[in-house]
Amino acid sequence: MNYIKSKAMEVTVILEVVAAVLGALGGWEAIKYLINRKTNARKEEAEADGAEFGILRETVEFLQTQLKEKEERFANQTDRLRKLQDDYFELLKKNAATELELQRFRCVRPKCAQREPQNGY
Repeated sequence: MNYIKSKAMEVTVILEVVAAVLGALGGWEAIKYLINRKTNARKEEAEADGAEFGILRETVEFLQTQLKEKEERFANQTDRLRKLQDDYFELLKKNAATELELQRFRCVRPKCAQREPQNGY
């Protein structure tokens, strides 16, 4: 019987120590923390994922706006280049027409008397 009383005393002391530790840690809040630690960890992880996705979303939006601006600049430069090329080809056509017109009057023989207009060379 003394053995049972001593075991009961030990259990009582252990319970008092556990109660004192729980009281020191905040009592009911410590129990809620111990019960809900997995749930709290999932919530924190979800919040961290949400913040990370928000940052990624902002980064994607920023990169999309940069890409859009670069595409617009490229389109403007391409239009400008095409206009310059059109002008260049038009000038080439005019030059070829002028050269062809000159061939009608140019004599290939040096000091040709039939050349019009006469230039005396």
